[in-house]
Amino acid sequence: MKKTLLATSALIGASVLAAGAANAGEAPVVSFSGALAYEYIFTDNENRAAEGHDGHVITANEQQSELVWDARGTADNGLEYGANIQWRWARADHNFDEAYLDFRGSWGRMFLGAEDGVDGLIVPDVNGIQVGTWGTDGNGAARAETTMDVIGVSTASGYYHDPAHYAGDSNKIGYLTPSFGGFQAGVSFAPDTGDEFQANFAKGSAHNVTELAAAYNGEFSGVGFGIGGSYGFGDANGSGTGTASGVAIEDIEAWRIGASVSVAGFSFAADYLDNGDSSCNATSATCDAGDGWSVGAAYSFGPAAVSAAWQTFDQTLNNGADVELDVFHAGLNYQVAEGLSARINGYHLSGESTAVANDPDSTVVIVGTRVTF
Repeated sequence: MKKTLLATSALIGASVLAAGAANAGEAPVVSFSGALAYEYIFTDNENRAAEGHDGHVITANEQQSELVWDARGTADNGLEYGANIQWRWARADHNFDEAYLDFRGSWGRMFLGAEDGVDGLIVPDVNGIQVGTWGTDGNGAARAETTMDVIGVSTASGYYHDPAHYAGDSNKIGYLTPSFGGFQAGVSFAPDTGDEFQANFAKGSAHNVTELAAAYNGEFSGVGFGIGGSYGFGDANGSGTGTASGVAIEDIEAWRIGASVSVAGFSFAADYLDNGDSSCNATSATCDAGDGWSVGAAYSFGPAAVSAAWQTFDQTLNNGADVELDVFHAGLNYQVAEGLSARINGYHLSGESTAVANDPDSTVVIVGTRVTF
């Protein structure tokens, strides 16, 4: 109840700010932008071959193909307000990918709707410096291999390297402080990770998810640097992986830290996450929701940029099986003209499980081009 009252109070505060300027100022200015990316994907994966796939396909990259409408206005009292709508054509439900309202001023930023949580907004990570297919932040190799399914590792943390408390684009309310000498902090609250654009209640994997985050960004003698971290907690829904319906599971509690450095065209980053026993079977003596590292580097020279990254994630399932996923990524992106880029990206995924006789590996190569407008 306290969490609900806190979120309700914040929502009322945002409404009051907006109401005070309802009849003041000029109409907001609307901008439109978008992107479309197409790729030829080649994969070497024994499990895919056994399912009858021929190992190559031409497809759009739905993570990088979208239409964006953004409206921005300023009231006479100085309140900055806006609405952002992002539509990705590949969503199976044909809904928006993100849609949110936000309000800004000298006091910071408040947002309401399907926006990233504060972890994703301010904490640095390795994927933030990866070029082309954005490392493992975009779907990339996840669309072309089955390693994760075979060993049973969490796709969210094992591949995307998101902490268990990451609420994605679920409806939420959040607040970010202004930057004080490079320091910024924030908090966001999502009532349910399944709520986005439906007209009624939905049930996701967790509810009452709160994210707390803080970060510092600065520059000294031409060297830019950033460091940040997040902590999140929430109530788990349903049953843990591999457990029968009705079995009690542990609530969500996880944290992540990240850092980045940039100098003379080079960028370096590293991050670490720990999920504790989030969503584990409450009666399991062995389950561990996992932890993992990620390190990467990038270099930009003229219209071209290259990057490479390695990440690892270890997890112990409810049945006692130990699983590990290692992902190596390398990419090259070339800016052909303003709004036109070409890229080639390679991935190698190596999975291990004490419950699987043959540990599955996958190699994926992606050649593509993207137009932004």
